[in-house]
Amino acid sequence: MNLKRFITALLLFPLLVFVLLKADFLVVSLLILLTAFLCFYEWKNLHGFSFFLWIFGEILLLIAFLLVFKYNVAFLFIFYFFLFFSFLPHLFIYEKELFKKNFYPFLAGLMYIFIGLYPFWEILQHFEREYLIYFFSVVFANDTGAYLTGKTFGKTPFFSKISPRKTWEGFFGGIVLSLIVALILNYYLELFGNKINIIIALVLAIAGCIGDLLESAFKRAVNKKDSGKIIVGHGGMLDRLDSILLASPLFLIILKIFK
Repeated sequence: MNLKRFITALLLFPLLVFVLLKADFLVVSLLILLTAFLCFYEWKNLHGFSFFLWIFGEILLLIAFLLVFKYNVAFLFIFYFFLFFSFLPHLFIYEKELFKKNFYPFLAGLMYIFIGLYPFWEILQHFEREYLIYFFSVVFANDTGAYLTGKTFGKTPFFSKISPRKTWEGFFGGIVLSLIVALILNYYLELFGNKINIIIALVLAIAGCIGDLLESAFKRAVNKKDSGKIIVGHGGMLDRLDSILLASPLFLIILKIFK
C-alpha cells in the first residue's frame, strides 16, 4: 500500500467532512471556485495551453460560476457562453494546427470542470449537507475499495488500454465497499429508502469508476502520468477528483428525482 496516499486520505477526509458540515455557505462557495481554478491550472499543464489561454479560461470559469451563483443562469446559456468564448481568440488569429490543438481541449476542460463542480453548489442550496457527506463517502469508498482490492487480488485487466493497472477484481471490490459504506451511512442518516439507497450507491460507484477511466484517458492522450502533485500520494487535484467530477451531476439528478 502507498503509505503517503493512506495518510493523506486519513487527514483530508475528516477535514472535508468538517468543512461540509460546519463551514459558512460563502466559504464553501469560495472553495468550489478555488477547486475549479486549480483544476483548470492542471488541465492547462496537461494540454500545454499558453499563459494567455490559461488566464482567459480561468476568467471564463469565474464568470460562469458567478452567473449561476448570483443570477441562476440556465445551464444551456453556460454551454453557449463557453462555446462562444472558446472560439473568440481564434477568430482574430486563426491557424489551423493551433485551432486543432487548443480549441477542443480548451472547451472540453471548461465544461468538464464546470459540470463536475457546479452540482455541489446547488446541493448546498437545496438539500441538507448530510447528502454531500453521503456522496463523498460512497464515491471515495469506491476508490479505496478498488485500490486495495486491485493491489491485493487484482489479476484480470479492466480496460487496460486506458489504465493498465486497473482490474476487474478492483472494480468489484470498490462496488462492495461503496455498498457497505452506503448501508451504514443510510442506517444512521436515514436519507433514502433501503432499496433506493442500494441503487444510488451502485450508480455512484459505477459513475465514479468511469470518471476515473475518463481522466486516465485524458492523461494517456497527452502522455502524462499525473495531472499534478498538489496532493501527496494522489497526484493532482484532477487525479483526486476524477471520480467526483463525473458522479456529482448524476447525484444531483438523483436527489431531484427522489427528494
